[in-house]
Amino acid sequence: MRVREPRLSGKKPYFKDRRSAVISIAVVVFLLVLAVLGIDSNNVRRLGGYERQASLSRETVETQISERFQYAATLASLIEDQNTLQDVVTAYETADTVEKQSELYRELEDVLAVLQKELYAHPSYNLYGPYFEKMYEIEGQLVDSIAEYNLHADYFNRQIKAFPANLVAKRNDLVELPFYTVSSALKSRP
Repeated sequence: MRVREPRLSGKKPYFKDRRSAVISIAVVVFLLVLAVLGIDSNNVRRLGGYERQASLSRETVETQISERFQYAATLASLIEDQNTLQDVVTAYETADTVEKQSELYRELEDVLAVLQKELYAHPSYNLYGPYFEKMYEIEGQLVDSIAEYNLHADYFNRQIKAFPANLVAKRNDLVELPFYTVSSALKSRP
């Protein structure tokens, strides 16, 4: 004789009554809501931390670039007929974006490269030489600072594009951070 398999309708019910079904479903929904809120809160905190790291790195870069421009301003005041250098230094005072700072930094680099070649043969080069050396020293520090900022900015930019952090980024109006593009100028110096 063959044993009959139990029918699907003959299975034991998941819930003994409607009340236990409603309570169980409510608990599951509540736990899902808590999980979503926890993930969202974690993403807000993480993105804020990444943005702060990039901001601190940018402040370091801006401080070093500003210091370099101050030395260039002092050099421009010592040398007669250096309107080009003075114009670049003056323009930097109003540069408030990474793109504009990068552009003016490259312009400064071009002007300083020409100026240094002109002054090298001049008998009073020993008076100007320490300024060029100090700017070159700052430039060496700037390489690491810019690399660090660009690394933090790149990481932040990748994070705000990834799911589910992109939802938090859209809600909080987070935008991609720009990169400093002065590496070509930095590498062209002796």
